[in-house]
Amino acid sequence: MDGDYEELYKWIEEHSITRPKRNINRDFADALPLVEILKQHYPKLVEVHNYSPKNSFSQKLINWETLNNKVLKKIRITLTKKRIEQLAKAEVGVIEKLLMEVKKKVESKSTGDENYEVFYLEGSNSPVSKVHSLPSKRMVPTAVLEKMQADLEEKNEAVEILKNKVDHLENLLHIKEERIKDLSVQLQNMANQSARPESGPGAKFFGFFQSSSNVVADPIKNE
Repeated sequence: MDGDYEELYKWIEEHSITRPKRNINRDFADALPLVEILKQHYPKLVEVHNYSPKNSFSQKLINWETLNNKVLKKIRITLTKKRIEQLAKAEVGVIEKLLMEVKKKVESKSTGDENYEVFYLEGSNSPVSKVHSLPSKRMVPTAVLEKMQADLEEKNEAVEILKNKVDHLENLLHIKEERIKDLSVQLQNMANQSARPESGPGAKFFGFFQSSSNVVADPIKNE
């Protein structure tokens, strides 16, 4: 086992990592060194700008969750929530196990072994390992599928953003329609009030004047 660790440390040294190597558990706690390693082997999958150096535990978790969802799952390494927390806490031995998995994947990819592991594309993205049967099905190498999955995820994110914008605009439109209805009701009420006969002292005086004029005797008839 010690020999495996020695090989692992040599393998890490072969990569260009911006952070000085002091303590492997703490150095990798925010996932950034692993991001840089993966970027050198899977440049199309890894977008370094999605990650930044973190100090707090919660921020480190965000880095690991992002790396897990955007990269590791696509090379068929899935981290559990518990394992992510252990990595963010810099627990001894956890990062070494993950790095060994990554090292194995990278070496398998570099020797071309992964190109023989293919995925069936018939309405499902579920993987089928070491395909030697059912040759009539349409198959693609994992490297191609990884690129397709990355592109699909980007498109899904763009669709989600557009959907949120549409929902927001529909909400604004609904609010404006309700406001227009309220204003229409107010205008109708004002129109109804202005169409009614006037009331008040002036109106009463005018009504009295009209009624009095009807009972005044005609001076010509009296003569």
